[in-house]
Amino acid sequence: MSRQTILLISDMRQVYLAEILTKKGIGVRCLDIRNHETVPEQMEKLKNFLVEADRLILPIPVSKVPNQELLNDILNKNLVNGTSVLGGCFSAEQVELLERRDIHYLDFMEDEIVTEENAVATAEGVIAELVNHSPYNIDEAKIIVTGYGCCGKAIAERLKALGARVTVLARRREVRKEAKKHGFYAVDFAFGPEEAMGAAMLVNTVPAPVVTRTIIRELPRDAYILDIASAPGGCDFACAKEYGIRADLALGLPGRYAPKESAYILDRAMERFALREKSWEDRA
Repeated sequence: MSRQTILLISDMRQVYLAEILTKKGIGVRCLDIRNHETVPEQMEKLKNFLVEADRLILPIPVSKVPNQELLNDILNKNLVNGTSVLGGCFSAEQVELLERRDIHYLDFMEDEIVTEENAVATAEGVIAELVNHSPYNIDEAKIIVTGYGCCGKAIAERLKALGARVTVLARRREVRKEAKKHGFYAVDFAFGPEEAMGAAMLVNTVPAPVVTRTIIRELPRDAYILDIASAPGGCDFACAKEYGIRADLALGLPGRYAPKESAYILDRAMERFALREKSWEDRA
């Protein structure tokens, strides 16, 4: 019986990825989970398909699968030895399950190359969101970027190139020093409330509660907050609503704004993973 790849489709990235893999001659079975009403039916198919699968590709993040408890149960009961699992942002429970079952897996978002390449698509998506939802131009606007990891850097650099006055909020001194080296004003979160005064936009990249009431209450009421951190984000959305400030949690921006490019990023990561798997087999 021929082996195959099972691909759960949660956005256009997976649609293009299926196309890329098919052109390579790889057998792909797609399960579309974008319609929540048909998810139970698709998950039932997953149980049956896993018997013939040598690779399962889950969404980014994996939490896009609506029923995580059901998914974990299927993985535990239906995965067979030799099936590798790929996805983004696995939960601690899923990591424990895969490691206990001795299943080879790849978390795309733990791959440094994917993270760096993905940051570019994310940054462009952020700019699109700001243009669509802020009442101000980016040029000459005071914009706060919280966090200065891969996404924070890419976002800050592109906003600066568009003429924004960017302030970076970061906890670690060495990170602030790096941001300053690249021409940004960078301060600790303790100065967040002061920096919030007069800011037209705030982009959060930190998956922790950092955009708090003390910062939000100092923002102009027509400011726009865009949170791209992993759910539930790092913004106090209830507080923003209380002050009449629009705040959006925007996940999976690469899948929305650059899905084909993002699919190629994932495909290259899968090729690197396959080479590592072959290396493991050769050493066994």
